[in-house]
Amino acid sequence: MTLADELMVSERRLAHGRGAVYADTLADDALVVVPGAVLDRDACVAAMDASDGWDDADLGEPRLVTSGDVATVVYPFRGRRGTWTYTATLASTYRRTDAGWRLVLHQQTPDHA
Repeated sequence: MTLADELMVSERRLAHGRGAVYADTLADDALVVVPGAVLDRDACVAAMDASDGWDDADLGEPRLVTSGDVATVVYPFRGRRGTWTYTATLASTYRRTDAGWRLVLHQQTPDHA
């Protein structure tokens, strides 16, 4: 399994997960940048527990950038909740730790097509 594949397994878990999955994946100092908000780890976990989640999520082909113990995956995302569809470009930066890869920064750029 390539590093991009490994990180995308984590991204898919997050896309379908609740707060506990985020608590297990996010670094203590993580930031999550979503439209209209910058969330720290605790705020993100709480937001995911309060969210209805996606009915369906499609994560496209990733691009990978690495530097030492840091790796970023950038990919197209399409999520559906009921009749509402959200499309965006997502970027997630992970840091390698003794406990494995931990998400330190996640950012979403919505498509406005």
